[in-house]
Amino acid sequence: MSGRTLESRLAETGFVGPGFDEVRLAAATTVLLHHAHGSIYGAKADLLLTFSGGFLHFGLLAVLVFFAISGFLVAPGLVRSGKVIDYATSRALRIFPALIVVVISSVIVLGPILTTLPLQRYFSDPGLRLYAKNVLTLTYDFLPGVQLPDGHPAIVNGALWTLHFEVLSYIALAVMSVVGVLARPRLVLVVFLVAYVLYEANGIFPALAERLPGRFVTFISLFVYFASGVALSTFRRTIPYSAPLAGFAFLILLASLAYGAGIVAAPLCLPYLVVFAGLSTLPGRSFVRRDLSYGVYLIHAPVLCCLSIMYPGIHSWQFVALVAMMVTLPLSYLSSVLVEQPALTRKKIIAGWIGGRLHLIQSTMVRLVRV
Repeated sequence: MSGRTLESRLAETGFVGPGFDEVRLAAATTVLLHHAHGSIYGAKADLLLTFSGGFLHFGLLAVLVFFAISGFLVAPGLVRSGKVIDYATSRALRIFPALIVVVISSVIVLGPILTTLPLQRYFSDPGLRLYAKNVLTLTYDFLPGVQLPDGHPAIVNGALWTLHFEVLSYIALAVMSVVGVLARPRLVLVVFLVAYVLYEANGIFPALAERLPGRFVTFISLFVYFASGVALSTFRRTIPYSAPLAGFAFLILLASLAYGAGIVAAPLCLPYLVVFAGLSTLPGRSFVRRDLSYGVYLIHAPVLCCLSIMYPGIHSWQFVALVAMMVTLPLSYLSSVLVEQPALTRKKIIAGWIGGRLHLIQSTMVRLVRV
């Protein structure tokens, strides 16, 4: 392994990291398990939350893994082509088709089944339009009349909140490309360092975070991991692909979490661990023939919500997780086959159409100016 870099390892794998699908599926499954455990014992019972002194729970850990992977995998294509329209089309087709299907299915199938309201009142309730805005990643958690057994409104899909910040991260990367930052590695490093400093400041000085908009604080807390992935991609020709380095990063991360310094080490260590694993050949690859992670992430929470309302007597989180997985995996497969992959296969056609329309608009505006 001596002398190997992230770039050379990518070249060995045909520039397709063999482990990324497994890492993504493991992260999505971790979110499912975290929510299943929380549905029985509450979110504060998370073992990692206790171990890290309240800094990190398993659900958030999985989300940070997704952001680091996105930064590492998405940036190179945009750097090579510089075609922001193609990039934006690809990202939109990755995020929105499955999201739209899940949100609409929740509105017209899950809600009517679970609501305590008459169907006429359910479909005329203003809350339905608020929930429908989830298709734009404008998060709203509740469907009219859908309640937990204790009478509190049920959070129908608590995983959707991260998508808004993922889209903002994609937009930030596009801006970095347009202004020339991505073409200059030192500027990419500056962007990461600025995000890292803001992240540390918000965590170490709570009074500062309280004065800033909450959405900005949340964005920085996720974008710093995305930016770390981008930085790893930018400097991949010089960063070692090294199992000893990955082991050292893991030990540093573990120790920092145990001693209350996770906020300092996590953005530096976790993305490298994620990228190293993604570039490695992991056990079980033969069973992961299709990327189901996004479907699992989108679908599992409504399934858990349904279980919590319809079967409140279940007190085993392991059983809840097993049932949720048995329902979620087939639906995720259908999402991949019928929604996600068909949408992605049309990205060149759609990007070309958008580019043509923009060129036409630009030509029209030029003619009008000359007249």
